Amino acid sequence: MLAAALLAGCALLQVRASQRASLLIPAATQAEGCAVNDDGTVTYRQGGLEVIVEPMSDAALNRLFPEESSLGEYSINPYTFGNYVDPEVGYVRNRFTVFRVTVRNDELAKVELNPLRAVLTTNRRGEVLTAYGILAGAAPHTFEGYYRARRRPSGNEYYRFNMRMGIVRSNNYGVDEKIFKGERYGGFIVFDPLDDAVQRVRLTLRDFVLKFDAFDMPLETVDLVFDFDRRIVGGDQVTAGAPERRARTVARLRAPSAVSGNATGDMSRDQGILDERIGAHAAELNECFVGEFLAGRAAEGSVDVRFTIDATGTVKTAQIERSTVVSDEVGQCLVEQVRRWNFGPSDIPVELLVDDARAGADAYTVTVTAFLEFVDTLAP
Repeated sequence: MLAAALLAGCALLQVRASQRASLLIPAATQAEGCAVNDDGTVTYRQGGLEVIVEPMSDAALNRLFPEESSLGEYSINPYTFGNYVDPEVGYVRNRFTVFRVTVRNDELAKVELNPLRAVLTTNRRGEVLTAYGILAGAAPHTFEGYYRARRRPSGNEYYRFNMRMGIVRSNNYGVDEKIFKGERYGGFIVFDPLDDAVQRVRLTLRDFVLKFDAFDMPLETVDLVFDFDRRIVGGDQVTAGAPERRARTVARLRAPSAVSGNATGDMSRDQGILDERIGAHAAELNECFVGEFLAGRAAEGSVDVRFTIDATGTVKTAQIERSTVVSDEVGQCLVEQVRRWNFGPSDIPVELLVDDARAGADAYTVTVTAFLEFVDTLAP
């Protein structure tokens, strides 16, 4: 069955550079109660209850939304980059890691899966990815935060943002969805894209509710585990003159940022939204570190950067609060990068935020401390 899944996944030797694909294939050995199917899905069965997990390739997601995936750089498929070939690497990058989860309940009174409790564990140094929520504040990572961080100030950008969010609301696995006896429900559960070094992943659907008490509180739960092997197809076929450029190091947030001074109701300064925007700058933060690291002047470690944002979104001040990466040059570069950022105008007019509107944008200042870490991706 595993061989069939491999053959069904792709014609391995016929993938062009621009069609580079990250594929998740059911592992031959699964947890008790799980079985691998010929179509590349894995099913957990307990009596009349079935939970079916299907890893979704970018190609499969693009087939689901063909028009939204065929607009090049302006594709609005929220789960992929569509057919946009990144000129830096010569292929279409992965935007997310997506699973379609379907629950069929033919026996129990009612069951419930909370998609935000799902985690994806990789073989890369114990890495654990958490699932994306839909709206800002629903989870540490959300689609609203992700796309707001990348939305530029134009009418077309707002249109694309709204179209993507509409697709997500209709297709993601919903929260608080109870599946009663005789019913079936399903949707997507989404995580960050996988690093090239990842070879195996484990999807854990934590605290799946099998029974409720008289007060509708969970009485019996179980963790459902699904294992997959990871294959990158086409990675060694990048077009001539454009070799794959895999970063030796990565920069990322090691914990949610600390935010103070933000007004209630100002979602533009919500901690989750701010972290999505900081995450969008990860590549340029890594550029501050990787050169010093390769030269032996910096070490893996963490940096806490404290900065302030005014009502227009301009970063007014920035400084290093703490660093363990050794190099002062890394800290100076990070401060310079952060000072160039703009988080966009506040959602609330400044005259409603401060007592004296004449004080201007500086009167409404939000302070953020970003907890960064820099990691060697090739370390064992």
